Amino acid sequence: MMLRDRRGPLFGAPAPQNHGKVDPESLERENDQNIAALGERVGFLRNITSGIHGETESHHAVLDRMAMGMGSVGLGLGGAVGKFNKVMDDPQGRRTVYIAIGITAALFLLYIWWR
Repeated sequence: MMLRDRRGPLFGAPAPQNHGKVDPESLERENDQNIAALGERVGFLRNITSGIHGETESHHAVLDRMAMGMGSVGLGLGGAVGKFNKVMDDPQGRRTVYIAIGITAALFLLYIWWR
């Protein structure tokens, strides 16, 4: 009886009022009700965890697609940087880059001035 008094509040049951003889059938019914309530809670938690699992899988798929896209961008950017370094190593190419930057800056300033 003492063990039952401690477990009752865990399942939301009120503390027993009398300490007399308890009917075993009523204890069995109460136990079945508590088991059913616990089963509902477990089912609810299972639905939540399966939803979390689905969301996690979809996020992993998105991250995998992004990683593949970033890999190809990195390769292209690496090639462009390599070509840019070749141009900057040549004095004639360096002068061409400076002229292109100057023209771009002048056009940008004209755009801002006329705007």
